[in-house]
Amino acid sequence: MPAKPVRLVRPERKRRRIPVALILALSFGTLVFLSVGGVLALSVGANFRNTFDLLGAQSTLLVDAMEDSLRAEMGRTESAVDGLAQLYNQGEFQIDDAAASAALVGALSAAPEANAMLICTPDFVCSGAARDDPTGTIRRLPAEPEKSSQVRAALEHRRQVEGRQWGAFVANEHGLFANVSAPLVRAGVTQAWVIAAVKLEKLSEITQELSSRFGTHAFILDGEGKILADPRLAGPDALKNGILPLTPLATFGDPVLAGYANRKAEEEFGSKRARDVEVAEIKLGGQDASSSWDGEDTYVAITRKISGYGDQPWTIGAYFESSQIGDEIERVMGSALLGLGAMLLAVIVAILLGKRLSRPIQAIAGQATRVADFDLDGVTPLPRSRVLELDDQASAFNAMLIGLRAFSTYIPRSLVAKLVRTGEVGIAEPREAIVTVMFTDIVGFTTLSEQMDAAAAARLLNHHFAILCRAVDAHGGTVDKFLGDGMLAFFGAPDRLRGHAAAAVRAAAAIREELAADNRHAVENGRAPLRVRIGIHTGAVIVGNIGASDRVNYTIVGDTVNISQRLQDLGKQLEPGATAAIAISGETASRLDDSFETIPAGEHRLRGRGEATTVFLVGDVAAGSVQAELRTANAG
Repeated sequence: MPAKPVRLVRPERKRRRIPVALILALSFGTLVFLSVGGVLALSVGANFRNTFDLLGAQSTLLVDAMEDSLRAEMGRTESAVDGLAQLYNQGEFQIDDAAASAALVGALSAAPEANAMLICTPDFVCSGAARDDPTGTIRRLPAEPEKSSQVRAALEHRRQVEGRQWGAFVANEHGLFANVSAPLVRAGVTQAWVIAAVKLEKLSEITQELSSRFGTHAFILDGEGKILADPRLAGPDALKNGILPLTPLATFGDPVLAGYANRKAEEEFGSKRARDVEVAEIKLGGQDASSSWDGEDTYVAITRKISGYGDQPWTIGAYFESSQIGDEIERVMGSALLGLGAMLLAVIVAILLGKRLSRPIQAIAGQATRVADFDLDGVTPLPRSRVLELDDQASAFNAMLIGLRAFSTYIPRSLVAKLVRTGEVGIAEPREAIVTVMFTDIVGFTTLSEQMDAAAAARLLNHHFAILCRAVDAHGGTVDKFLGDGMLAFFGAPDRLRGHAAAAVRAAAAIREELAADNRHAVENGRAPLRVRIGIHTGAVIVGNIGASDRVNYTIVGDTVNISQRLQDLGKQLEPGATAAIAISGETASRLDDSFETIPAGEHRLRGRGEATTVFLVGDVAAGSVQAELRTANAG
């Protein structure tokens, strides 16, 4: 009988753990890579953003200054014309009497940028006052038929237009003029027009002053791409040298403006960096129009279109040499290349020396990132390791995770995540801010709770607060605290929401919608439906960490909180039977667009306030882009 085969049982090897000191030399590459890569990304990204943000801010400042100066000049002339039309409507003068002449002289004196002020009748008879150049003396113009066919055609066109209007440019022996007119109406009949003429040389003086102030070359173009104002046109010898307004850019004699039609708009400057401002690159001499921000013949043009001065919008703007920003961009690129080289070196070292530690370190880094974002539900326990220190670290991390999950039950996770996400130093320090505050309260909860035991009342409140918190979190708000059966939340901090008022009202509308659905389910299951009152107000508060040294809350204080609470109280008399009565203040309503139905509810004296507060109820809310309302002012 053959012998049975002998089975050798291999003894189980004892699990061996390796001290990290033995492989520390192999792991430093990974640490260098993480640190250098993070610092490189942050520094280079911040440098690029800062460079383009600065240019965008300067561009907006320059164009805003141009538009303000232009509208101020033209606005005084508009006011003078409107004032004369109002005086005539009130019967202060007749078209052809001495009082009319005196009124025209007075209006022309009050509008120094205007060159003439006329009254023209439907039969083309004009009288008025004119300012002589260069003395500035005002002389009266007797009534006489208008001889210029161009002016007569403009007056004929004026019959068909109501109200104040900027007309087409008019030329005569004195120059080229923009004109604004308004009808002289009495007893509902237009009997004449008052017309103010502004010499285009005045607009060129604006561009000359702004060019000197900002060290650029400012200009204004009409709607057809012709030069309207330029520092060269402001000179006393401009007409003698043949430099005229409304000259096409190609023949004006400025090589930069001649290349304006072939400009290349820079995509880096969207609506966040430059409000309605186009930043474009102009290359001279037929060069490639690709964006490089360098070269002696490269210029940057900053423009904006404005309306209100004719049938087509004007273009205001300025240009300057791109070398003013090219050097800064080159420095950023140099630092990026240097950092990239260091990062590549770190990668090589990491591949050669840190292979054995890469996997557990990546696992630790990934889970730690989720902890940093306070996404505790997405964190998984770390696996055990053969490396002694890593194994101890995994054990400590897993123990910490258990403690954090227990601790997070009592603190608002969304608030902590927002504070971490902002990355701003001192973001939680108390500061004054404009926010929108929401205050809610359950109607008749005291009576309802008396019919329930403590556990049932707690379950009902927890279920109700879950509905409120979902709506507030979904719309970028921050839940401050629960006050009995009420909730205090605010929008606009710590995130600086651009449309915090709209976000708060959308959150309230979402609460109303979800509460209505929940009430239908409650009735089907024999539970009592709930009704809430919601008060919303926008105003200044103190927001930040407030409390004692060992007990601090990130909260808000201020009269805005009181007003929202008073508005919530007011809901019981404004909509006593509504599922969710949403009362908002006039300050909040003024920040909403047409997608929100606001129902005037009158003015009310709220308890604790001396003056009446304008109150609105919120009706239907159209579907909108929540992401647009949640963009922060500092984004990009």
